[in-house]
Amino acid sequence: MVVLYLVQPYQHWEFGFRMSVLRGWLAWVTKYSDWQFCLVVPVITGWLVWLRRAELRRLPWCGNWLGLLPLLAGLFVYWVGYKADTGYPGFLSIQLVLAGMILTVLGLEWMRKLFFAWLFLFFAWPMQPLEDSVASPLRPHTAAMTGRLLSMVGMPSVSEGSALQSAPDKAAGLELGDRFSLDIDAKCSGINSLFALMMIAALLGYLALKSPRSRLILFVCAVPLAVLGNIARLVMLAFGSVWLGSDVAVGKRIGDHQEMSLFHTCAGFAVFGVALVGMFTLCWLLEGREMKVNLKRLQKTAAAPILGHVGALGARRQILLHTGVVVAFALLTLGVCQMTDTRYLVANAGVRVELPLEIGTYQGRELEVMALEKKLLDEGVKLARTAYMNVQGRQIIASVILSGMIKRSLHRPEVCLPGQGWTIAESRPTQISLKDGSSFDATMLRIFVDKMGEDGRRKRMRGVNIYWYVGSDDTTCASHYEHVFVTYRDAIFRNVNHRWAMVSIFIPIPEESGDEFVHPESMFAEFNAIEDAREFAGQFFPAIREPQH
Repeated sequence: MVVLYLVQPYQHWEFGFRMSVLRGWLAWVTKYSDWQFCLVVPVITGWLVWLRRAELRRLPWCGNWLGLLPLLAGLFVYWVGYKADTGYPGFLSIQLVLAGMILTVLGLEWMRKLFFAWLFLFFAWPMQPLEDSVASPLRPHTAAMTGRLLSMVGMPSVSEGSALQSAPDKAAGLELGDRFSLDIDAKCSGINSLFALMMIAALLGYLALKSPRSRLILFVCAVPLAVLGNIARLVMLAFGSVWLGSDVAVGKRIGDHQEMSLFHTCAGFAVFGVALVGMFTLCWLLEGREMKVNLKRLQKTAAAPILGHVGALGARRQILLHTGVVVAFALLTLGVCQMTDTRYLVANAGVRVELPLEIGTYQGRELEVMALEKKLLDEGVKLARTAYMNVQGRQIIASVILSGMIKRSLHRPEVCLPGQGWTIAESRPTQISLKDGSSFDATMLRIFVDKMGEDGRRKRMRGVNIYWYVGSDDTTCASHYEHVFVTYRDAIFRNVNHRWAMVSIFIPIPEESGDEFVHPESMFAEFNAIEDAREFAGQFFPAIREPQH
């Protein structure tokens, strides 16, 4: 275990050189404050084992060969992560190998006693991919529920996507968003506190409750309690904006960066406050009386006299055999890793970065990439952008971002766009048709941004963005996570390291103000923009596609 997970270089992580699974884990969770609660999980897991130390000492060592199934699966997953240069298989490998070792060397009864502690260890691993995939669908629902609640308490609100704004009031001369305007970004969706709250719910249920049904109810309720806490935070920010002003309640926006105010920071604690109060109340309602009884039972078990003797460990020859098999497979895995070719040889790009100046009826003009954009790009990443216009006046901006030599150097538009001030109203798959009768899948985003005009009125600019990923062998992927999956799949089983490119087609829609935000003509303009974007994408992709040999 020490050699596999603490010594053996495993993945580059974000630090430019290969680090072992546990060293990389420690550096990663220390760097990102949202996941620093993972650091206490191994300590709590050890404490949970310590609580049952007397029970464990009395158990015989009766190894079971069934433990080879999770052991071998864990070692294979370890190799997969080593070959693909990604850390998450290493986390799963630790869990599987631990289960395999307990079953193979100690037996089923040991696994039964240690099952909760083993399961609890899963909270030690930062599941960042789940952060975006869970947060994105959660944000519009949270905004909608908060809007309905605010309307019920006498503050009419309108929600669109992840944006929440005060409703217009013609009698008072107020337009949409004049009283407050909030946007629920990924960090404020409640998802960052969800994993920590789920950990607390699991631990509280184990210590305070005895019924598996009650424990499961408490654990599952951590999700709606986190959402409820975030709704309370948004209500505080809405009322704070009305009473104190947006700059005090939310913070000032400086360029594309949102400065968080002290009030905003304090309101963030409402997520934990509401959720924890709800969690303890639910625990008390379920079986709160059991907490003292359960804790006394655990303490009594830990203090119980140790019975039995060394002979209870079973046949020493069998123990040595089972332990030796575990060690042999671990050494074999290390040997296989040493013989595995981990050179990162990137294949040729699937698209050209030089964009044509004529696409169908559209004429183009190359746009200069801003210095700030170049600074944000990873080393080796290339960006080309061209603005197109047809005789009808339709404007389209096409961008091609070619990844560098480092994996994961392309960022998700769903993450980049909110950082630039855009709000994503809708994200859904769409299909692009080509002239040869073939088609490919892409992702369509409906986005908007609100800004104050020179006349003091709030202006809204809408846009339609269609994007997709292009691999090195004419592979296309519609979404970020699909291209990540294909990256690792082909690196492991085809020995192909794609040099990915992301193609983006953006159509701006004319600015609107006041009641025009929700005017039917606005929706019709978006529909036309979506169709024009899909048609243009079908003409643009063949023009930049690199011939495959």
